[in-house]
Amino acid sequence: MNKLNTHNNFYYFTASLIFLLLASAAISSTGDGENPHLLQNVILLTELVAYFSLTLSRNWRQFIGMTLLLMLIGIGLRVFTDWSLAPLTGLIGSLIFFCGMAYVAGKQVLSSGGIELNQIIGTIALYLLLGLIWALLYLLALEFWPTGINGIEHKDWNDNFGVAAYYSYVTMASLGYGDITPAVPVTRTLAYLQAITGMFYMAIVVAGMMGAFQRNSK
Repeated sequence: MNKLNTHNNFYYFTASLIFLLLASAAISSTGDGENPHLLQNVILLTELVAYFSLTLSRNWRQFIGMTLLLMLIGIGLRVFTDWSLAPLTGLIGSLIFFCGMAYVAGKQVLSSGGIELNQIIGTIALYLLLGLIWALLYLLALEFWPTGINGIEHKDWNDNFGVAAYYSYVTMASLGYGDITPAVPVTRTLAYLQAITGMFYMAIVVAGMMGAFQRNSK
């Protein structure tokens, strides 16, 4: 196995995100409520991979440490208390983490000016992060508007994570299958903002790669 470095770090981080998506699908298939903390454990694993694989400053490493602590607190509250807002702690912690990593990955990938395979894989990681961020935003919206999305029943966000991720990527790719649709203004706004973000992201990535290729060809 090659030593982790700036030429292959996005291989590991992207693999951890794909594993998270596959694991969420498997967890959803086991039945509601049978593994209430398993998904958060997988997200914690993703955070650890991000900590060791991405080139992070001291402040960003502290940021990951704080999100890890927030998620651990959320798990502890769910296990040892009956506080109704305990699940939100893990949800918000996950959202903060993925937003932070999207910023870091975007800065490292889009400003590198290179066209190495690692950078190309980094653009995939950033795309996956955007989809995960919106999936968590949809889940957060459901906490306040339980009937906010047609086709997604309001329940524990861990149980809904897989279907929310599916809806998120379908929306970002502008596929529009119609099996799941936004039902209130907030979720409708999130949906069209995500569609716009997905289109502009692809345009920016293609333009950036073309520019980097032309510079390297000179």
